[in-house]
Amino acid sequence: MSRSDRYTSVAIALHWLVAALLVGQIALGWWMQEIPKQPVGPRVDAFNLHKSVGLTVLALMLVRLGWRLSHPPPALPPLPAWQARLAGATHGLLYALLIVHPLVGYLGSVWSGYPVKYFGMTLPAWGWKSEGLKDLCSTIHLWTSLALVGLIALHVAGALKHALVDRDGLLARMGVGRGRRAEATV
Repeated sequence: MSRSDRYTSVAIALHWLVAALLVGQIALGWWMQEIPKQPVGPRVDAFNLHKSVGLTVLALMLVRLGWRLSHPPPALPPLPAWQARLAGATHGLLYALLIVHPLVGYLGSVWSGYPVKYFGMTLPAWGWKSEGLKDLCSTIHLWTSLALVGLIALHVAGALKHALVDRDGLLARMGVGRGRRAEATV
């Protein structure tokens, strides 16, 4: 696969770093709901870790967005039009939700009245306690988490289709396996 057919090394590294963090975040996010409220320590620690990783994902996604805007992705190989549209919509929604989701989580934390900590460092408090805004953010955070899980499943299903059914080397664009051209010459 030629360099022009692949994402840049920076884009690939950011993709896989965010993907790894998301796997942990999804597991932690759902598991921490089951932690008893008393004693408060374990629950607070889990929530603070989740917030810290979430803010890291937000920062990485802003970097990814900037990188993508300044380094357009490689063109898709020939695909049926519906697949190209679905891939574009899925990627666009993933980017949007991976920015909105942690941002709403952060805002909900701000309006909870509790300090927001980033890996133990208390961030400056700029908001006020608002049960209504916190509840709104919590609701949006829940729904965007469900949408993210669905989009991630669709994204992975598409990747598996290209890897196992089509065997078209498309995953090599993101650093997985070899492209079709490389396979043909081996």
